[in-house]
Order: sequence, then C-alpha cells, then structure tokens
Amino acid sequence: MKNKRLHKLVLTALFAAMTTVATLILQIPIPGGGYVNPGDCIILLCAWVLGPAAGAAAGGLGAALADLLSGYALYAPGTLIVKALMGLCAGIFLCRRTARLSLRLLGGAVAEAVMVLGYFAYEAAILGVGPGAAAGIPGNAIQAAFGLVAAAAIYPLLRRLTRIK
Repeated sequence: MKNKRLHKLVLTALFAAMTTVATLILQIPIPGGGYVNPGDCIILLCAWVLGPAAGAAAGGLGAALADLLSGYALYAPGTLIVKALMGLCAGIFLCRRTARLSLRLLGGAVAEAVMVLGYFAYEAAILGVGPGAAAGIPGNAIQAAFGLVAAAAIYPLLRRLTRIK
C-alpha cells in the first residue's frame, strides 16, 4: 500500500512541475492583461487521472509557482486557491476512473467556471479592482476554453500509458 501512495505522490509532484513549466513555457498575451497558457490543461489531466486531492495540490502549487517565477507574484495567493479549487472540482465529478467522457467534460467545465469566477472575485475584492475586474472575464474564458479542449484531446492518449491505468 505504501508503494501506491508513494507512486501517487510522485505523480502529483510531477503534475505540479508540469503545470509550472506549461504555464511558463507558452504565454500568449491577451488584451486587458494576463495570458493564455496550457497550464489549465495539465491541471485537468491531473485531476482526471489522480483525483480531486491530487488535482488540487498540483494545480494550486504548480500554477502559484508559475506566477511567482513569471512576475505575477501579486496573483500567486489567488492562483493558489483558484487553481486548487479548479483541480478539486475537475476531479470531484469522477467517482471512478472509468467515468465517461461526459462526466470529465462536465467536471472540466465546472472547474473552468470556478477559475473564471475565482479570478474575478480575487481581482474585485482582494486586489481592489471592484467592478472593473469584469474586464478580465473574456480573457479568462478564452483560457478556460483552451484548457478544456486541450485536456479533452490529450486525455485519451494519456490513458494509453500503462502506469496511468
């Protein structure tokens, strides 16, 4: 049993590192600030493969570290919470590993909605932007769509790996 727990811990750490790298390596700036990146794709894949706790850990830690390393330190605390909730939501819809694609997509869509609303709330309340935070919603929605579509395309390939099954 310890071996399985260690294996899951190592995979969670690997997904956190991949989230950081994916967020840093490809940043497409969007109007109104921020950028689109493949980090959300990795968070969703982690949650779909390892479950909600691993998705939350890898998503929150990996994305917050990317914010710290890329000059968005002001967003790191919000990112830690928002992306952790995102990973949690994506994985919570999956009661078992063989859940159908529709449940994965539903969980991913809910997770991405949490991301969009979470950043809006963080910018409005914590950063003091107020209603002006709504300007970031379209960019975050683009990020959400990109992450969900990429994860849905990559997941079937990932399931073919022996260690992931």
